[in-house]
Amino acid sequence: MTRTYEVWYFLWETWRGVSPLAESSLLVLLSMFLWTFLEGIERVWIYGAAVRQSRNFLRLAISLLERDDRDAVLALAEARRRSHVATVFASGLRAFRSARTCVSVERSIDIGKRAARIERNSVHEQLRRGLNLLGTIATTAPLVGFFGTIIGILDSFRGFIGSHATWIAMTANSIAEALVCTAAGILVAVPTLWCFNWRRDRLSILDAEMAIASLELAKYLERFGVRA
Repeated sequence: MTRTYEVWYFLWETWRGVSPLAESSLLVLLSMFLWTFLEGIERVWIYGAAVRQSRNFLRLAISLLERDDRDAVLALAEARRRSHVATVFASGLRAFRSARTCVSVERSIDIGKRAARIERNSVHEQLRRGLNLLGTIATTAPLVGFFGTIIGILDSFRGFIGSHATWIAMTANSIAEALVCTAAGILVAVPTLWCFNWRRDRLSILDAEMAIASLELAKYLERFGVRA
């Protein structure tokens, strides 16, 4: 308990002693960390919902596709709007059914495939939103912390009247306080980089699942489209 109090007291005293520019760098790092934390929670929920609804959709849609029950498949897909797979299926089936009333079967199949590809690209952009900013934060956070450290070190060499030993002690203390900015930059960059790599890996998996869904939809339309 005493050790924890000492740590918090040291951080508080460090915060009080930093220069305004170094303080600004710490505030920027804090905002980066908060954004990364909230974005990570949101994406875990979004990706988890997409996976759960997609698994549920595929489990129920297999038998419906075998019976060529398009209306039931479309209703099933539209009820699972957070599913990336169901969204691709719904877009392709909806476009095929609309085009079938006015153009040939072959043309309707092409329209359905094209709608599925467009929807796949749209869902991809939605899922990757914020990924570039995560990469930027992971890259720049150590630099922001290093900037605060440089400002703190420069501030430690300001004029001082007193004994040489006292000046050395104050300078060493100021440099130690300035290094907190570098440590904070690294502490922000490491989890941000983890989150970036995790999101990139998950996005590649979701993209592969949407690509497979597009291929399965094309196979289904070519096989059963003539019965429309």
